[in-house]
Amino acid sequence: MKKNLRHQIVFSLLATLMLLTACQPGATPEAGQTPATNTPATGGSASSEPAAGATTISRDILLDPALAQDADSSMINKYLYEGLVSLDASGNLQPAIAESWVVSDDGLAYTFVIRSNAAFSDGSPITPDDVVNNVTRWLDPESPLRGTGNYARWKEIFLGFLGEKDAEGRPVSPVDGVQKVDFNTVILHLNRPVPDVLTLLADPAFAIIKTDALAAGSYGTASSTIIASGPYTVSSWTDSGLVLSPNPSYWGNVAQANLEFAWK
Repeated sequence: MKKNLRHQIVFSLLATLMLLTACQPGATPEAGQTPATNTPATGGSASSEPAAGATTISRDILLDPALAQDADSSMINKYLYEGLVSLDASGNLQPAIAESWVVSDDGLAYTFVIRSNAAFSDGSPITPDDVVNNVTRWLDPESPLRGTGNYARWKEIFLGFLGEKDAEGRPVSPVDGVQKVDFNTVILHLNRPVPDVLTLLADPAFAIIKTDALAAGSYGTASSTIIASGPYTVSSWTDSGLVLSPNPSYWGNVAQANLEFAWK
């Protein structure tokens, strides 16, 4: 009897121990939970998929973000181009072509460091010269890259252009200019503090285009070669529509499938 009683006690203790162990937190997540991973964060300013129902677009799109004003052009430009900074889906500021920045104590100088792996879709690196040339194009009416555009989005956001003064002789635009510092650094100069200037620069209109492409003229039309700085590039522009393909030179997440758009 004593031996059987001991066996029963040992069995009961073992069963209790197994039950307690099963109740402890383990590696398997509960329903609705996602296990933690060590996957590094990667960037990207555009969604990898178009919005539902947004598969037909105007055939008169202009793939020059600084000049485009219609919704279809702006939508496609978001896939093709990227600026120094971007906003995520929640509206939070994120690094883009610039991997980091420093703001001076007086709020008048923003120093951006360009990613070493930032590249255009033709494989050429995105350089401080490209950044300077693009900002100067938007700001300065004397820029040789400016063309005949009116740069309405720049004027709307930054109020005016270089050389314009108000009634009291003060610069209309808060942006004074942009300066290349070295092989990976540029400084944006302001004449008065603009606390939300980084958010303003995240506007898709202020994406970076390759200088050589701009210099060729008529950029962004069907007759021009589109060189992207964002996650997609133009692989086909025909009488039936537009096809965007993943940009293998993009610094961030590389998409896996084409995006197809038919003309309206």
